[in-house]
Amino acid sequence: MGDHDDLALKIDDATDNSDAGALKAALEEIEDRIERADPLSVTELHYFRANAFAELRRLHDDPFAWQQPNASEEILSLRRARKSEAFDLLNIERRAQILTNLGNALNTIGRPIEAIAAWDEALALIPSFAMAAGNRGYGLTTYSSAFYDPGHQCIFLSEAKASYRSALAPDAFWDSGFQPHVADQFAAKLGEISEYLARNCQLEEFDPFAFELGHTAEEARFSQWRLDNRLFLNPLNDLGAWPIAAQDVFHLPSHTYAFDEKHPRFVKFFDLLKQEYAAACVLLWEGRNVAFDEVHAADRSSLMFEHFDFSVSSIGHEKQKAALRLAYSLLDKSAVFINDFFKIGKEPKHISFRNVWFSDRNCKTLHPNLPETNWRLRGLYALSLDIYDRDLKEFASPLAAKANDVRNAAEHRFLSIHEFQVPHDRLELCDYVTEQELYQLSLHVLRLARSALMGLSLAIHHHERFRAKDEGGITVPIVSLPRRRFEDDDAV
Repeated sequence: MGDHDDLALKIDDATDNSDAGALKAALEEIEDRIERADPLSVTELHYFRANAFAELRRLHDDPFAWQQPNASEEILSLRRARKSEAFDLLNIERRAQILTNLGNALNTIGRPIEAIAAWDEALALIPSFAMAAGNRGYGLTTYSSAFYDPGHQCIFLSEAKASYRSALAPDAFWDSGFQPHVADQFAAKLGEISEYLARNCQLEEFDPFAFELGHTAEEARFSQWRLDNRLFLNPLNDLGAWPIAAQDVFHLPSHTYAFDEKHPRFVKFFDLLKQEYAAACVLLWEGRNVAFDEVHAADRSSLMFEHFDFSVSSIGHEKQKAALRLAYSLLDKSAVFINDFFKIGKEPKHISFRNVWFSDRNCKTLHPNLPETNWRLRGLYALSLDIYDRDLKEFASPLAAKANDVRNAAEHRFLSIHEFQVPHDRLELCDYVTEQELYQLSLHVLRLARSALMGLSLAIHHHERFRAKDEGGITVPIVSLPRRRFEDDDAV
């Protein structure tokens, strides 16, 4: 047995007996050991801590509640374990367990996009890992239920079917030994999905790779970069770097306006958000790739001084900064959209992605107009915590803690970029990042913006499906007719 396996047994026994008191006692013991343990042991102790909070969540947290303290602690512990420098020193099974449980917890709070990424990471370590595959099947099924597009639903359910079959395969690896009751649950879900697919979907000729990525080699490189980083506004991109997903097809579902409203404004708002998001992707790509192929004419004609601090500056770096600022602004604009659509009633010029959820200035009391059972919207609230909650944001990604500070510096103060490391002697009104940090941070905020825009559409679809029948109004159907793009051969 390992140094801390006695704690694991205590947590397992308390879980089997639904003993909240024993779980809390185990948590106190974990905190005591964390203070004295080496980095590798601390990483594993965070995994045990997450297991204890996971059971407390099941015992005490309302699954529909937006604020779930035990779920927050569970995710925090798993992220601490995942981001630990000692994570890669854990045995491969423990790493897969941490990633699988992180996916499960994120899915529980309405973050399916991030959950799928975590399960995929676990399966990259152990492709036959039964619990990762089975939970991925469940998550894909739940995610598909939020779609307005039946074609996307069929594809996701087909992938869910494949995940369940992998979990039930003869060579599947069960980390805690084969669990018949869990396998029975997977088999039941597999049967339901198979029956639904047979009745409602025709995917025999579906080939996600039978599509071109662009008219030119440069377009193909750009599209492949977006696919690899899961940046297309298309849920199919969450299933992998499929060429079929290389289109920003996600838009608003059909939705209702009051009789006295003159224009379908939300369609306009969403199109503006999509266009700005696409522009942010282009800016980051060009700033990181195209702009470094050769010195830009504006850089050749600009007199710059040598500061002897290994700082760098160019049009390419400015494009990356602009991508970061533009992507970040989409979060606040999504908050303005939420305020209008869900009738929160805040003054638009004072709205941010941090405060739109609350009825008080201290951001403590959730607004009563927020629909409690809309897990898609609740997922957006949870996403905001990654940026603004002091504990969660530090472990959302290696650079998440810097997101707000760096954006503010780029927007309102000064941001200095350096080749390898930032200087120790720093100016008071200036923030500092390395080139790699700037790129990774911009990429991270782009992914947050993508999650926000897709979650916004899914939240509206859920709201429209379950809105009260007596509310009245005019429903505007949204059909997939893209705006015409004029090609070169259209020129007269």
